[in-house]
Amino acid sequence: MLLPLQPTWFVALAGIVGVWCVIQGHRPMAGLFGLIAFLGMVGQFFAPASLYSMPALPAYVKNLASEGEVQNLIRLPDLNALHGWNNIDERGGWAVPQGDGFWRLPRYNPQSRREQLEFLTDHQYPLEPGRTYTQSFYLRHDGQQANLQITFFTYQGHHPVPTQMNMVAPGVYRVWGSYTAREGDVSLRAIDFLNQGGDFTYLDVGWAQLEVGTVPTAYRPGPTGELSNFQRAWAWASQIMLGWLVFTGVGFWRRYLEARWVVGFLLLGLAIHLGYALWQLQDHNLERTWGFTPQPNLLGHTAVMSAGLVLMLGGWRVGLLGLLGAGLGVVVSGSRTAFLALLVLGMFWMWSLPRGRRWVFITMSFLALAFWRWPEVLGRLGQLGVDSSGQSRLQFWQVAWEAFLQHPWFGVGWGHFPLFFQMNLPKDFIEFPTHAHNLLLSLLAEGGLVLVGAYLFLTLAVLYKLVVHKAWPAMALWGLALGLNILDYTFFYAGVFGSLWVGVGWVLGNVQYRRE
Repeated sequence: MLLPLQPTWFVALAGIVGVWCVIQGHRPMAGLFGLIAFLGMVGQFFAPASLYSMPALPAYVKNLASEGEVQNLIRLPDLNALHGWNNIDERGGWAVPQGDGFWRLPRYNPQSRREQLEFLTDHQYPLEPGRTYTQSFYLRHDGQQANLQITFFTYQGHHPVPTQMNMVAPGVYRVWGSYTAREGDVSLRAIDFLNQGGDFTYLDVGWAQLEVGTVPTAYRPGPTGELSNFQRAWAWASQIMLGWLVFTGVGFWRRYLEARWVVGFLLLGLAIHLGYALWQLQDHNLERTWGFTPQPNLLGHTAVMSAGLVLMLGGWRVGLLGLLGAGLGVVVSGSRTAFLALLVLGMFWMWSLPRGRRWVFITMSFLALAFWRWPEVLGRLGQLGVDSSGQSRLQFWQVAWEAFLQHPWFGVGWGHFPLFFQMNLPKDFIEFPTHAHNLLLSLLAEGGLVLVGAYLFLTLAVLYKLVVHKAWPAMALWGLALGLNILDYTFFYAGVFGSLWVGVGWVLGNVQYRRE
């Protein structure tokens, strides 16, 4: 029941059962999983130790990185996203790094020559209501005067604050302002300041800081978010070995559980999850909801994989209930990738029918044609590839491919794609990613050919064993997981990962245990 409801908890508990099985000497396919984990670990030790090296601090910027407890929330690479704004052109006039910790912003939009009214990044940083925060940065310009006003932009709009500008070296100023977060101020866009006039033609902005306090303290570098080689190697190996433990634990359960009980509790967990998601949708008046997952896409993917597992274990009759549940999960989550996977799941279900496939196929074909002709009926689900979300994926893929080309063998490091993207922003980028939104490109970018080779070896080995056992439903479940990862990257999320290894373990993990 936890698998669709709280998949992370399920994977943890199934992993504990797997550990017990291993202690008892039951280790199905241990060599295969161990080899995959080892190959990925080796690759991460050869990946770059760090993508970013901070330039030398000027004498007037005192670094207290090892002193005090005040934390700077702004990473120096975050300034790579600095740009100007005016109401007609909107975003434009991107900052150009000067190589010394400063980024140069033109006063006028380079294309329209209109004056920029605001300079900002699109990064969001968390706020706690009642606490006072201070934004500060160092400034150079080419005029006699530059009048600026710092604004704290939250979900509740702009909050311009009194702004101090203190000279710290000839031609260099430290600019700062403070604001006390209010109720409803969940996050802050920083840095952000308004153009109040002057005779400058450009601004150089650098060494930005966002900290808790009423005045700025000495500059501290913000966290880069990079992991050490050991941390990245462990992250990959632990993910693979956790999948193996779930696979092993399910093989143990298989001896004592009937499929109908597993299916019943899967459907119960899915029903509870979707009930909570519907309550969220109505109570908060949202367009998309996420249920118990961190974000809406994960809800859609979890629902589809749970339904695929129900179809595999319960057959076409019960599978129809899972299919309807997945459809509801896709609708409330608004996940277009999950919607496409749902269509594939519908075809799997149709293929499982003992008779009447032709009429179901005809009906589904007419529905598909109707939705293709009138996509507005589907709302967000019918807007495949036409909005900014679809266009941003193209930018993610472009930068992921560039990461692979720069580091073809070992990649930029597991989990480092967001930082690489930030350091290599495409022209007129739309949004910052948490991943590359594609399984293959994510593996290529973060692990290179070594990691992709390890993953493909695992996939082909498992699929070969499934073919030998003629476990076509389990193969379909694996195909469903891969389909979800063409336009997204959720393969290693517990809602997808856990369901996949439950399905595979149900077929391949049922070994004959020794009895004392």
